[in-house]
Amino acid sequence: MKTRIISGIIAAAVLVLLLLLPPYVLAITVLAASAIGLFEFHKALKNKNINTDLAVSLISAVVITGKAYGSTLSSQLFPKSSVLLQRIFTLKNLNALLFILVIYLFCRVIFDSSRCRLEDMAYTLLGIIYIPFLLSFAIMIRNLERGFGYIWLILIGSVVTDIFAYFVGVTIGRTKIIPHISPKKTVEGSVGGAVGCMLVMILYGAVIINRGGEAAIPLCHFAIMGLLCGVVAQLGDWAASAIKRNTGIKDFGNLIPGHGGIMDRADSVLFVTPLIYIYISLFISN
Repeated sequence: MKTRIISGIIAAAVLVLLLLLPPYVLAITVLAASAIGLFEFHKALKNKNINTDLAVSLISAVVITGKAYGSTLSSQLFPKSSVLLQRIFTLKNLNALLFILVIYLFCRVIFDSSRCRLEDMAYTLLGIIYIPFLLSFAIMIRNLERGFGYIWLILIGSVVTDIFAYFVGVTIGRTKIIPHISPKKTVEGSVGGAVGCMLVMILYGAVIINRGGEAAIPLCHFAIMGLLCGVVAQLGDWAASAIKRNTGIKDFGNLIPGHGGIMDRADSVLFVTPLIYIYISLFISN
C-alpha cells in the first residue's frame, strides 16, 4: 500500500506538471502514452493467441496524434506552424492513410494467413481506435480557446469519479453491479462516483472557469458533463477490466509500481476525454 501511495503521488505530480506546460508537450505525452498503451494491449492479447500488428498501430498513433495537434493548433498564435501542420495532416491525407492501412491489413490476411489472421487484423484496428484515437481528444481539448481550463476536466471526470466510487463503495457498498468482470464494484459505489464527479465539476466550473475574466458558462453544463463523465469513466474502467479478465492478466504492465501499466491508469481517461471534447464543441464553444 505504501508503494502504491508514493508512486501514485509521484505520477499525479508529473501529470500536473505536464498539463501546465505548453500544448506540444501534451501532444508528445499523448503519443508516448499511446505507444506504451498499444504495447501493453498487444502483450495482453498475446495470451489469447492474438497478434496485433504493432508497427501499423504505432504509425497510426503518430498520424492520429499529429492530426489532433495540427488541425486544432491556433492559427493566430502559431500562423506558420498551424498552416504547415494543417497541410500535412489534412482530412484527405488521413482518409488516404486509413484506406492504405485497411488494404495492407487485408493483404496480410490474404497472402500471409499463417501469421496474420482475420482476428489479428480486427484487434489491430480496435487497438488503434481504443488507445491513440480516444487519447488524441486530450490534445484537441488543450488547443481549444479556453483549453487550459478545460483540460483539467479530464482529471476531474476520471480521477474524482474513481475516488468517490471507491470510498462510497467501501463505506456503504452492498449490491454487486458487475460481479462477472469486477467483483468488488457496487451499485452504491457507482452512484457515488457519478454524483461526486458532478459536484466537483460544478465547483470547478464556478470557482475556476467562471472566475477567469471570460464569459461565464452556465453551471448546468458542468453538472451534465460531471454526471456523464461519472458514468463513462466507470464504463472505461469496466472495459479495461473486461479485457484483462478475458486475456487472463491482473495488470496491463508494471510501469507504475502498485498501480500497473499505463492502461491500468488511463482506462477511465480513454472514455472521459472524447466525451468532454464533444460536449464542449456541441454545447459550449461558439
